[in-house]
Amino acid sequence: MNQAKIKRRVGKYEMGRTIGEGTFAKVKFARNSETGEPVAIKILDKDKVLKHKMAEQIKREIATMKLIRHPHVVRLYEVMGSKTKIFIVLECITGGELFDKIVNHGRMHEKEARKYFQQLINVVDYCHSRGVYHRDLKPENLLLDASGNLKVSDFGLSALSQQVRVNI
Repeated sequence: MNQAKIKRRVGKYEMGRTIGEGTFAKVKFARNSETGEPVAIKILDKDKVLKHKMAEQIKREIATMKLIRHPHVVRLYEVMGSKTKIFIVLECITGGELFDKIVNHGRMHEKEARKYFQQLINVVDYCHSRGVYHRDLKPENLLLDASGNLKVSDFGLSALSQQVRVNI
């Protein structure tokens, strides 16, 4: 007997395969059932977050991402919660990490490196002009979209200027 695969839903999102996993979170591919748009959903276990005193870091990451709208920053769509989980719905970036690109392909050509560097300084300037400081820029936190453009991710260690903290 052929059984249909049961898919899990969170809000308007139909969950798919796991595309990443860390100590505190799992990232799943999902699709917006209303628009068909692919997204990535970062799923955090509330008990682990509280046990490891990560609540403030998670709140800061979410608050920071809500402040930033830039073509080279992974976009935050929405945040949802259940009794046991936090769901952070993000833009789905399919090109992998810059780190993996460097490891797998070695040294890049100057033109390509210049393109990434220009995109990076553009987004850093944008963030700093809004009082947001990433504080963890490294190739593992620089993702590549399907067109090969840089997308900054993981604002968990970010800091906000005093002026911005007062206004949020």
